[in-house]
Amino acid sequence: MQPKKDNYAISADSARLLFLKEDQEKLIRKFSLKADYEYLYVRFLDMTYRIERKSGLIQRSAEGLSYAADHSHQAALSIFDYLCWSREDRKLSNEWVSLQSLGHSFHAGSIEDGRGWFSGWASKFCGRTDKLEEALKRLGGEKMPSADVSCVIWIFDELPVYLQFWDGDDEFPPRLFFLWDSNTLQYVHYETAFYLIEMLMKRILELSEDKL
Repeated sequence: MQPKKDNYAISADSARLLFLKEDQEKLIRKFSLKADYEYLYVRFLDMTYRIERKSGLIQRSAEGLSYAADHSHQAALSIFDYLCWSREDRKLSNEWVSLQSLGHSFHAGSIEDGRGWFSGWASKFCGRTDKLEEALKRLGGEKMPSADVSCVIWIFDELPVYLQFWDGDDEFPPRLFFLWDSNTLQYVHYETAFYLIEMLMKRILELSEDKL
């Protein structure tokens, strides 16, 4: 008896099938993607993902390494949502806003107070701001003049996120926040922003794990 798939895996499969129904040549033109007979190539942070054109399966390469399969639902849902959902008339506003400001205030308590979903990641860099800065530099982040550590990172070629980190002390825990362009929902669904944050933080930890 085969194990039952979880909802994330089912959603990832649905996203892959949606991609396979798309006009791939149109996607190549739409995003100026590198492509060959077998694959489409998409940049994510400092990594290259390639999508097998016949199957929709995803592989990842980073730091000059060979490609390896990426079976994570975060990768599939993020990449396929970006490629298949982005509007033709998408355009950045250059105005930074919180996830709450994108229209889903019911999540505010879990993501805006420094004690919720981001707190575990923030704690890993408490007292180690130099390690976070080094990882962000390796990601090509553009340093910004706010918080103890802050920079703008291009998740995809057309979609940035603004990371802000305040270190903790004896009175206050470390805090981690993310700001988004106010037109982000022209590029991805609201829920996808959470997958993008997960992938970003996992990559930051990969780049700094030997230093923490």
